Amino acid sequence: MKSTDVFPSKYMKAEDLDGDLEVTIEHVALEGLKDQAGHEVDKPVAFFEEFQKGLILNKTNWAMIAKQHGDESDDWNGKKITLTVIDVDAFGEVVSAIRVKLPKGKGPKKLPDGPAMEDSW
Repeated sequence: MKSTDVFPSKYMKAEDLDGDLEVTIEHVALEGLKDQAGHEVDKPVAFFEEFQKGLILNKTNWAMIAKQHGDESDDWNGKKITLTVIDVDAFGEVVSAIRVKLPKGKGPKKLPDGPAMEDSW
């Protein structure tokens, strides 16, 4: 028996992904969730056509979707994004987290070949 069988969640966790996953945004909704102090706060949650669970959007993931599809979440319905899992430092621990990945060719531009940054100082 797995912990996800005993403690099911309606929200995605890193353990739910096995590699990169391209998904289509069905809609984004605000849902009441508890913060670390136990207070109820509204958080945006993205729901996908290919997955039953929603993804709670943090600022990082919101910004990555906005970079691809604009900042108005009502315009994201039907848009595709790629989810991936990376290790992040959260609250003093290294944990696996779901992140939205930019499509190839949409990342930061590479510097032209030349001296290393530290050589030019």
